[in-house]
Amino acid sequence: MTHSSEAGFAIFGTDAPKVPVLLSVPHAGRDYPACIFKALRLPHASLVRLEDRYADLLTRRVIALGYPVIIAHRARAWIDLNRDENDLDVEMVRGADRKGYPAPGAKQRGGLGLIPRRLSGDGDLWREQFSVDEVESRIVGFHRPYHSQVSAILADLRAKFGSAVLLDLHSMPPIRQSAILPPQFVVGDRFGKSAAARFSELLMEQIRARGYVASLNHPYAGEHILARHGKPNANIHAMQIEVDRSLYLDSHLREPGPGLDRIASFIANLVDIVADEAMGSATLIAAE
Repeated sequence: MTHSSEAGFAIFGTDAPKVPVLLSVPHAGRDYPACIFKALRLPHASLVRLEDRYADLLTRRVIALGYPVIIAHRARAWIDLNRDENDLDVEMVRGADRKGYPAPGAKQRGGLGLIPRRLSGDGDLWREQFSVDEVESRIVGFHRPYHSQVSAILADLRAKFGSAVLLDLHSMPPIRQSAILPPQFVVGDRFGKSAAARFSELLMEQIRARGYVASLNHPYAGEHILARHGKPNANIHAMQIEVDRSLYLDSHLREPGPGLDRIASFIANLVDIVADEAMGSATLIAAE
């Protein structure tokens, strides 16, 4: 294991990787620097809404098996690893030049850009703007190192096994739908752009075989992490897995619940199945 509290994330199982799959958890961090609470306009508890609450605990079986895992400990409120570093709401930053940034996307317009700005129903998060230097320090000190590690690990897996797969693990609030059964798992591959279809189809098949309701790319197709690291033409594939929090948290969706061990074991099973597929496909490519 490589672990740096200063870096804000932990890495497991990469010294002698056993499988060509990296499991990443970018949004479950519960490490809040003191300056976050000082700048916060809302109650501290409101930031829980930004967390993929205890999704990091779903990796413990995978870690026990010695498989590659990277987990962000720094909270999403600090900076969002699943946003491009240019996806910044310039209204939040003193002295920022709007001309230097691309037009805001849907997530940023909704208040969930590189640094989250507001929560639906609660309003703006922060008392005042941040400085350009402060935002840059978060990018340089946490955002870039995290992505650099993900890239390096995937490159190492590709070199060793001939193929690599990133499974980006998230959790979602229960989806409320009246007409059809709501999905309990959502698999995202950016509509086939970040992974070969066989991997997404395999995940969907396995999830449904366990009796869960699954959806592909709706309502979550994947964001920056998949766009940045998924390179199917180079045999590096990236998919997102969203898990309904009610499957592993308590009835209040705040603390670990009775389903935690079951879902953690299921995630490990999915990693094994994807690994088998990745190694099999790499062997076929080498034979050709």
